[in-house]
Amino acid sequence: MGSSVGAGAADAPGSGASAALSGRTALLMRSPDRAGRTVEVLARHGAATVLCPLIDFELPADTAALDAALLALLDGGYDWMILTSITTIRALKQRARALGRGLHLPAGTRIGAVGDATARAARAEGMDIELLPTPERGQSAEGLVSLWRETVAAGPGHTPARILLPQADLASATLATGLQRAGESTDVVVAYRTVDAPARPGRRLTEPLAVADGTVPENDAARLAAADLPGLVRAGGVDAVLFTSPSIAHRFTDLAGPIGGADGIVPVAIGQPTAAALRELGHRGIAVAAAPTPEAMAEAWAAARADAAPPG
Repeated sequence: MGSSVGAGAADAPGSGASAALSGRTALLMRSPDRAGRTVEVLARHGAATVLCPLIDFELPADTAALDAALLALLDGGYDWMILTSITTIRALKQRARALGRGLHLPAGTRIGAVGDATARAARAEGMDIELLPTPERGQSAEGLVSLWRETVAAGPGHTPARILLPQADLASATLATGLQRAGESTDVVVAYRTVDAPARPGRRLTEPLAVADGTVPENDAARLAAADLPGLVRAGGVDAVLFTSPSIAHRFTDLAGPIGGADGIVPVAIGQPTAAALRELGHRGIAVAAAPTPEAMAEAWAAARADAAPPG
């Protein structure tokens, strides 16, 4: 089946990306408890980070559909579950605990994941990932559907699988549609909602995971309120903005407008869906990470700076 190809370690100080990013500042629109790894990677390259959480995540107001699907999953009612984000795992774990269950899947239930970070978090929770597209194929919905068709659906004696696809309320239909067109029985359920930060305390996703991005220590990154973000951007207070989802792209643009080009700020997208959203919103000079990892985002930013530098 598909195998994981992880991103390489960050460059040593003074080489590659580090030479391009040293002394620069990036804006990351995540909360401190979900930003640790990215802040750490940028710091290794000599870059500072400003944190300004714009979105947060809540459980659905009515969890009946999610609970029913989750209980069916835990009782062996699905052949496969496909995970598309770390946040999905957090939501499932939180609801399982509320229902008096652990997130322990039956041995016969197989699991696929879209990205390496999601796969790593799932494995830390005791799940065995059997389907994971490589960065070369594309760690995206399209990449997973392509891998599914070539491996699972093309396997000898394959019969239509019953698949659970828990995802965000704003998730694209690409994955569900692709699996359904491959002949599979796919149940889509909203596991969590994307909302403007902060989420309501009673619905916020708070369940800890065995592997998470890590909390940023108080003095390791500057904090910024959303109301102050437009002024920071207008003043050129950052050299890059890291966009980790289409929803963050929309929220940022509502507040600060498009960037890129003459202002010298590099918009860095975590993947092609986010890059597509940025283009539609009018951003220019978008750098796209080759894989959905902090390391790949840093490398994309460094490459964009190298391309923009005047010839020496």
